[in-house]
Amino acid sequence: MVSRKTEKENKKAQDTMEKEENPDMAAGIEPEIGEEELGSEGNHQGDSIDIQKSCEKELEESKDRLLRLQAEFLNYKRRVEKEKVDLYAFGCEELAKDLLPVIDNLERALNTFKEQDDIVYQGIDMIKNQLFQVLSKHEITEIEAIGQPFDMHLHHAVMTEPCESKEQDNTVADVMQKGYKLKNRVLRPSMVKVFQL
Repeated sequence: MVSRKTEKENKKAQDTMEKEENPDMAAGIEPEIGEEELGSEGNHQGDSIDIQKSCEKELEESKDRLLRLQAEFLNYKRRVEKEKVDLYAFGCEELAKDLLPVIDNLERALNTFKEQDDIVYQGIDMIKNQLFQVLSKHEITEIEAIGQPFDMHLHHAVMTEPCESKEQDNTVADVMQKGYKLKNRVLRPSMVKVFQL
């Protein structure tokens, strides 16, 4: 109890001494702040506003960079997926293109025989049929041409033939060399003769 009393007395004595040293404080008047002190406070506020603005600008730039990077990554991911699908779907394209002349030669060889009862003819025909089964298994198909309207994406016109009717105009009259597709992609267009008025 004695120690509390002495603490209060010490505090009271200290307050009295401060009032005696500074008469303005005793009268309840706040001390004036100098211009230098005000200027430094204003500068501190201005600096903090500038720092806040620069931080906000950096944050916006970082967000923008992040969004762009994310978009680039998504585009890359889609492109790689598409390339993977295309590679799987069209991986045998070059092999198929290399086999087309072999198919042409097999058909030419079959056309040289006069009789289809010949054993050699039947052997070549079996090989050709087996080859076509393998091609169709990999979705390699012949492009239909005769009687079809001429399509520059599927047909390559090398000759024209006059026709009498308007319905025959711009249709395929004959096939010089067969064309083939791998799924929906043209491996080789059909070389054709086209009817024209």
